[in-house]
Amino acid sequence: MLAHKTAPSPHPSPITVHEQQGLVRLTISTAKTAVVSANVQDNDSTMSTKPKKQLKARFVELLNEFRTRDAIPLLVIVSPILFLIVMDPLSFTLVSFVGREIGRAGFVFVFFLVAWDWHDSRNQLHLTRAKWRYVLASLALIGLIGFYCLDLFYTDPVRVYVTSQLGVSQKSTLSFLVAMEYMAYAIYCLIITAILYSPRKILLMVTPVIYAIGNGILASLDAYFPENALPPLQIWVPTVWNLVVLMLRIIGFHATFLPSAQQCPMEQTLPSVAYVPPNVLCIYGLKGFVELVIFWPSSGIVSMIIYSLVIVVLMVKLDAPRKRKLIYASIGAVGTFFVNVFRITLIVLYATYVSSAYSVVDAFHNSIGDILFIIWIFSYLLLVIHMENTRNPIPKSSTTARLEKTSEI
Repeated sequence: MLAHKTAPSPHPSPITVHEQQGLVRLTISTAKTAVVSANVQDNDSTMSTKPKKQLKARFVELLNEFRTRDAIPLLVIVSPILFLIVMDPLSFTLVSFVGREIGRAGFVFVFFLVAWDWHDSRNQLHLTRAKWRYVLASLALIGLIGFYCLDLFYTDPVRVYVTSQLGVSQKSTLSFLVAMEYMAYAIYCLIITAILYSPRKILLMVTPVIYAIGNGILASLDAYFPENALPPLQIWVPTVWNLVVLMLRIIGFHATFLPSAQQCPMEQTLPSVAYVPPNVLCIYGLKGFVELVIFWPSSGIVSMIIYSLVIVVLMVKLDAPRKRKLIYASIGAVGTFFVNVFRITLIVLYATYVSSAYSVVDAFHNSIGDILFIIWIFSYLLLVIHMENTRNPIPKSSTTARLEKTSEI
């Protein structure tokens, strides 16, 4: 039996041709769409990664600027701070001034100011080649670390000595120890700059010195004149407390104002505060009752004076019109004041919701100020620098240009 075979037609049917042409057109169209889509994705990816590459290039350039022989004195200058961080890390945390702990969070900002000043004047700072100067610098480093070891390992004998022989208040012996550490570091910074660079270059590295001396003087005042021993410096306290009470009212606290002669009532709606002028705030929190008393060191005067010392030096160095410098300084001063108000508000909230134990609240109080001030001033100065660099772009160095070209390739 023979099967019937149909010979294939030499011309495909119109439907088949149309379908095939449609398939071809669809395939071509799909391929073109895929290519365009891939190009768009590549462009988006390039645009999203470009800022990252630029940031990376800038970071590498900044790192390379510090990897020079002339930056070696920086390591010598910050070595005492690194020594304190390694030997007593708790003094740089939120538990400073508890028991034997000394609050040293301000030294972190000194670290930043040292790097800032060097980077700003790096073209004028050149390391000496005289070996005898290295010996002197080593002796200065050993001397300062030895001095710090007294505070680290002989805290109690030193506290007894300063109260009995130097007239320091027993309430503020730790403030005196911190003051001496700052003052010693300021002298050390000057000595190292003069030895390893030149005595004529001291003014180029003066910002951390001024900050350390300012901290030392203010801590010394607290050591010899604690609490309300300096009435003229109490002038800001009522203003600060009124602003704190206003902020507490905004977030839902019940607040009352009492005459100065009246005692805090023991029954209040929770949470609530009662302000007793000029410097007492009674807190009725979820963890119990606590009475906060503000004296001049906590009124914001200290942070304002330190800010003023630092900002004056930095504004002198800043390449900007005088009017803009004045605006920057004024905004920073207002911000510093309100950061202090925010700090005291945080202390009230801490006593309300976390713990009403005096020792715990006092530890938080003595630490949060340094931390907030450092975060604020660091962020503000970086913002000012960014704004000035935006107005007056810095020419790209050969390193940055080479890295960016490599990234684009």
